[in-house]
Amino acid sequence: MGELARWWRQAPFLPRNRERDGVPSRDQGSRVGLVLSGGGARSSFQIGVLRYLYDEVGITPQVIAGTSAGSILGSVLAQYSDHEGQRASLAQLERIWLGMTSSSDMFTEYPWFSRLRAHMPTWRKVLALRQRSGRGDAEEHGSGWNPSTAWEALGTLWEAGRSSADLQLIVSGPVQERAAFMPGPIVDRLLEPHVFDAERLAASPVTLRVALVALESGELRYVTNVGAFTDRENVPLPELGEVDVVEAIRASCAIPGVFPPVPLAGENYVDGGVRENLPAQVVLDHLGVSTCYAVVASPSGTGTLESFETADIFSIIMRSASGIMSDELQRDEIAFARDRGVTVIAPTVDVHDLVTIDPGLITIAVDYGYLRARDVVTGADPQRQELTDEIIRTRRRAWEAEEAAFAQGVASETEVVEAKSELRDLLARVPAGELPAGAESWWQGWEQHTFEIEQQLTLP
Repeated sequence: MGELARWWRQAPFLPRNRERDGVPSRDQGSRVGLVLSGGGARSSFQIGVLRYLYDEVGITPQVIAGTSAGSILGSVLAQYSDHEGQRASLAQLERIWLGMTSSSDMFTEYPWFSRLRAHMPTWRKVLALRQRSGRGDAEEHGSGWNPSTAWEALGTLWEAGRSSADLQLIVSGPVQERAAFMPGPIVDRLLEPHVFDAERLAASPVTLRVALVALESGELRYVTNVGAFTDRENVPLPELGEVDVVEAIRASCAIPGVFPPVPLAGENYVDGGVRENLPAQVVLDHLGVSTCYAVVASPSGTGTLESFETADIFSIIMRSASGIMSDELQRDEIAFARDRGVTVIAPTVDVHDLVTIDPGLITIAVDYGYLRARDVVTGADPQRQELTDEIIRTRRRAWEAEEAAFAQGVASETEVVEAKSELRDLLARVPAGELPAGAESWWQGWEQHTFEIEQQLTLP
């Protein structure tokens, strides 16, 4: 009986009826909430999810909360209370995201970090020679040190000495700048008047909450449309006054160590994800929504790495704090939201990492967001969800093969053809109407790259 009901709801000959499908319609009058997690460059996935939610579900959120990159997306959407205005804002966001071509569009290195990266290969070589020499002293005479390695050591040490002029910059940089990067030009594009205007946001009836954390007090706080502070229970904090919303958004995006803290109201603020990467609780407990969608940018899980038996202290700390601990916090936040009836849409395939910007990978991630949203909202079975993931994995493999064959010259075009043929077969298994516009070109043409591929694609 359940299978018959599912077939009837999805029957292609029936007109679209969002209420019938169990999906809230913009005409129902329900108070809809939207929660957007942080995720850096992975927010491309969220844009695809939002495209599905606006175009196919017809959402018009009256309450929006976001952390880090999610605060950018949420603030741009919250400028308008009507569906058409929010959808037009989403189109602007997608245009800007798809217009990025390199990681420097989002993350611009400070000079000290650029010099550090430039000298790291030399310094690593010096350390490797030192370790090799130490082993040689303990071994039989001549087994670890000879004229060849001596000359190699002298040349390396001389090269390292040439970098001494940069040492002061490298040592003082972390103290003066307090970060490795500054926000790239994407921030300026997002603040173009036709994309975002603080006065327009302040006048909007949409309830906005931007999550950020104060370093001095350690408190999670939210900034509203008009730049006022509330605590995590949504209690106003008038003693902190009002701040520039743009600066609050910058603070919400200030990933510790990546971007510098932002001074606001007598404290220094960083990324809200330090405490709450998916700010669903304030929406559910204090802002009165009847229906809520939460869009997560990063998949759960940390993956398996090589042995840490000889790892240095920094690798151990980064793996523990930025990897395992962050993943556990996200798992808890997702579980809380799902337990409260929130429709949580999160990736299960990692198309690209937090800092990677590439036009091809962004495009794939946006399309993945659309497909993943469709699977979650319609209650697709595990086999259908696995088909979506396999389509995305195959597209990414095709992109990698194209990069290797046409940019690096280290692979044959046969690998490209194999991936495209497999992608064609996978797409043929998807029922009509379940793919986004343009999906037929995924196997017929090239993925996007920072270079042009002039030849034609021919499949058997």
